[in-house]
Amino acid sequence: MPRAPGRRDFLGSASGLASALLLPSLGCGDGPRSGSQAGARQRPKARARPSTGLRTAPSASLAEQAAPGSEQLPDGLDPVNFTIYTRTPLTLETLRSRLPSAALTETGRLFVRNNLPMPHPQIVADADAWRIELAGVQGGRTFTLRELKELGQASVVAVLQCSGNGRRFFPHRPSGSPWGVGAAGCVRWTGVPVSTVLDAVGGALPTARFLTATGGDPLPKLPPGITPEMLLVERSIPLEKGLADALLAWELNDEPIPLSHGGPLRLIVPGYYGVNNVKYVKTLACTRDQSGAKIQETSYRLRPLGEPGATSQPSMWRMAVKSWIGEPGADDAPVIAGPQTIRGVAFSGERGVKEVEVSIDGGRSWLSARLDAEDLGVNAWRPFSLDVELGVGAHELISRATDTQGERQPEQRPENERGYGNNSWRDMALRLEVFANSAEALAARERRLAAQPPPERSVAAELSPQAARGREVFLSKADPTCGNCHTLADAGAGMKIGPDLDHLGAPVAKVQNAVTNGVGVMQGYRDRLSPEQIEAVAHYVAEAARK
Repeated sequence: MPRAPGRRDFLGSASGLASALLLPSLGCGDGPRSGSQAGARQRPKARARPSTGLRTAPSASLAEQAAPGSEQLPDGLDPVNFTIYTRTPLTLETLRSRLPSAALTETGRLFVRNNLPMPHPQIVADADAWRIELAGVQGGRTFTLRELKELGQASVVAVLQCSGNGRRFFPHRPSGSPWGVGAAGCVRWTGVPVSTVLDAVGGALPTARFLTATGGDPLPKLPPGITPEMLLVERSIPLEKGLADALLAWELNDEPIPLSHGGPLRLIVPGYYGVNNVKYVKTLACTRDQSGAKIQETSYRLRPLGEPGATSQPSMWRMAVKSWIGEPGADDAPVIAGPQTIRGVAFSGERGVKEVEVSIDGGRSWLSARLDAEDLGVNAWRPFSLDVELGVGAHELISRATDTQGERQPEQRPENERGYGNNSWRDMALRLEVFANSAEALAARERRLAAQPPPERSVAAELSPQAARGREVFLSKADPTCGNCHTLADAGAGMKIGPDLDHLGAPVAKVQNAVTNGVGVMQGYRDRLSPEQIEAVAHYVAEAARK
């Protein structure tokens, strides 16, 4: 009897695809759930068009993806809507004031999370020629996107949220992007159900328990010390979930998925954190085990503080109940005393929302909010609103959601090493100052601006002694050396696997924490370098980036 591929079998085959290592980009609940088809609508089959075949394309140049330091962003994205954490790879958080409390999020205001430089734009220009391989099934084969469209279409509205959304509120300052509430959005995806695709190839092999997806970012030759398992962005979800409501999607908000959001083809897992929604999906396999890639095996695990990741810890699958308020007053927008309408959004993966309560006094008392707009399905968010009177002074606006299974949003965050899964209503609070009139609001804004320190513009003419020692560690003493993955002009390093340190702008403490404990695919150096060496590297990176 044929057996489903094990995780090592699949890693071996995936790492050899097209004579290059292929990976996806990401973004991640706490256990397998059965899912639901609610919110999906069937659409007629697409009409076939002549195939031109897939053309292999290199990675996009840095200039094509957007030159660091410029205001240009890919896909026409407007920088005014985002906090830009990194440009290579692209990491954008939607500003709270730019994330409307509407049923659907505009594509141009949807956060972006990539772990690697994006592929060449040619893959979306020739979208119908994109190929995806099916493995671990009765009749394995490869489909073009055009052929997938012939199988039929369905749409689902679902929240897309990064596992680390809310990370900035953790007191231990975990490594990774310091997301507030803006690493989330609610959008419509259109594609073919995974169950339909598997039916077309005879179904999964009988021993399969997981659905494992690999994306299609081509990597350069791997530097010494970096193995495919350390870098391969490959996620596994329970096969039951994949059959219930997962999609292979080619449209986002009724338009072709742009490159920055995973086009031409993305795996969508409604109700699960974004990391499971694999971009540029190139291989879909029904496997006996979860992927052995680091991103599945030890990363994106809800692990206790100070502990390394392990398969025994919950994987970032289903999103817990969560809500926040977006207006009035986000990002210091002026609020005038008198009648105001509080607006926000609430959701719970695979369950939907039953009710939302709002507090205007920091959680001491609660009022029932209205659930606005049409219910677009259990995996969509629900906008809510409440009309209130706000007096002059400081206010703390808080929302608290309860889902259809009675789970209520908690006050406390789930403390964990990587800052995942934060759904604390206390952390999501919107704190604002209400003024008697617009003149007072403007004067207060001017006082805030005057009190802010000027931006740091000092240029290090030469490295400090500590940073000079750090340069030596950066170049030769770290194993693998930092230049194997990062770009830093002073060190002559130009790798694109990790963030571009010349433009990251990270403070010393953040670099020190990342080097000590690890972040993303980078393993921590606490057992390979002394604390003094790590501190020296952190100072070097900070000083060299200012030169």
